Amino acid sequence: MCRHSQIIAALGCLTALAIAGCAANGGATPAAAPATQPQAHGIAFGPGWLQKDGILYHVPHYMATRGHVVPNSSGLTYGGGPVEVKPKVFLIFWDYAKYGDSEHVKPLLENYIGNMGGSAHNNIYTQYYEILHGKTIYIKNPSSQYGGAWEDNTSIPRQPTDAQVAAEALKGVAHFGYDANASYVVATPHGRSTAGFGTQWCADQGATSSHGRLVSYTNLPYIPDAGANCGANYLTPPSDETAADEGVTIVEGHMQGDSVTDPDPPSGWQFQGSGDIGDICAWYDIANDPFGAYSYTMQPMFSNATQSCVQSY
Repeated sequence: MCRHSQIIAALGCLTALAIAGCAANGGATPAAAPATQPQAHGIAFGPGWLQKDGILYHVPHYMATRGHVVPNSSGLTYGGGPVEVKPKVFLIFWDYAKYGDSEHVKPLLENYIGNMGGSAHNNIYTQYYEILHGKTIYIKNPSSQYGGAWEDNTSIPRQPTDAQVAAEALKGVAHFGYDANASYVVATPHGRSTAGFGTQWCADQGATSSHGRLVSYTNLPYIPDAGANCGANYLTPPSDETAADEGVTIVEGHMQGDSVTDPDPPSGWQFQGSGDIGDICAWYDIANDPFGAYSYTMQPMFSNATQSCVQSY
């Protein structure tokens, strides 16, 4: 459900934000028969884009903590914008060395991202597409989607703002290079997270601009800090995780799906008024999914083909 006033109070935003499946889209909903976007990864600037502290970024889209309710939906519709047709993930560990990693989140993220490519779970996204110059281009599920990890040991604020996280994502672009199909995951360390984490939301998906090009990024706090609110002890974990950190793959899996199918919200695939591919299925039917020789705790994602939440496709 939308709780705009609570999020504004918590985060001090001037633009109404959305949580639990609501996008900050200025009241616009995706069109069922959209016009073709002339440049796949250009930016459709409009409602929701802000300029602050020298950074241009889109108001983030939040994955809510456990216990929220998302309205029923008849399916995802396409808004005419880009998707990530050849998905890739770059991990940016911001000041992890200083604050420690007692729950081993860094190696878990590296292993999970390294093994998700080609999986039945990530195959869910292959039913979605973008339309460019009249051509329909479907999302692929390559076996290798891990672009690498970088430890940025520059100091992180106690509560980094949305603009500061967007700026860190741009530092990741400078480090790794620009990839139009990539999600740049800004992983913040223990005890250092944007306001509202763990009480109202578990992670957020953002977008910013690098020389006029779209950059999709995720603000991924230290998920074990939120305990059960963000997935700890949800179910008996697989051998590749612990009860304390199984929320890491639940949350990052959700955010990856959002980034792949809707990197410039709400121009990609959205529920009308109810958010992205993972929102309608968040905290529902959680399971331990196989990823080759590994297994990780995951939420299902929405399939238009079956009009249901599924763990594989």
